[in-house]
Amino acid sequence: MKLIYLILFLIISANAHSFTLNNTSTLVFGQNEVKVNVHQSTVALDRCTNIGIDESELLSIVGDAVDQYWNRSPTSRLKLRMGSVVTSSTAFATGLICLTGTSCDPTPALAVSSDVLITCNKNAGNYSGSGVLAVTVPNNVSGKTIVGSLIMINDQANNTFKTKSRDEKISIIAHELGHTFGLGHSPVKDSLMYYSTVNMRSALGSDDIDGISYLYPKQQPVTCGSVDMNGSKNNPNTWLGLLFGFLVIALINYQLRYLKLRPRF
Repeated sequence: MKLIYLILFLIISANAHSFTLNNTSTLVFGQNEVKVNVHQSTVALDRCTNIGIDESELLSIVGDAVDQYWNRSPTSRLKLRMGSVVTSSTAFATGLICLTGTSCDPTPALAVSSDVLITCNKNAGNYSGSGVLAVTVPNNVSGKTIVGSLIMINDQANNTFKTKSRDEKISIIAHELGHTFGLGHSPVKDSLMYYSTVNMRSALGSDDIDGISYLYPKQQPVTCGSVDMNGSKNNPNTWLGLLFGFLVIALINYQLRYLKLRPRF
């Protein structure tokens, strides 16, 4: 029977997850649809002046980021929607996202009232250097529910965000959006949530899909099951599952027939 256990272990191990959460609790948005808005300061000098694009273009990039990445997860109920450019206090452009300390205690004055807000921010205290492209914190939480999350893009004069191509900016924003709804970094290099920027990333990796589906699983309808043996769009996972099932049954029959199992008294 050891061979059977080994095969089952390999099957289970093949589905192991590597994604992490961005908090010690499983924090998630309470709703299935979350809007992503872009902040515009009431003071012209505190608007997006150093990242190479204005707030309207940043909102356009948000639209591409949600459509090209997170909204393509087939097993997640969460849908991100492009919101609008909202004008409010300059504090979002100049303030600290976290209070001082070894861990991030979100600054109460910058708590996002709902959904996700992206802002250009010039405060060097939010970034350890020009290479830090952005910081993200779910900064309005009730129990285990995320009410609002804030993304700050490094808008200092020496930032490196402005040197990125549009496609790279889209993937950067998509990465930060993953943090807004509960995901941490992934150690898997082909994942959007990989801890370091990877050039030419253009789609979610399987670990990203596992992560968002773990936090926001899609409810499947209860129906009678069937296998379409003649359809043109057969799911390869169905064939793989059948193959493993036949293999396990064959191995059990082998054990019963040839290993001379005896009853114990």
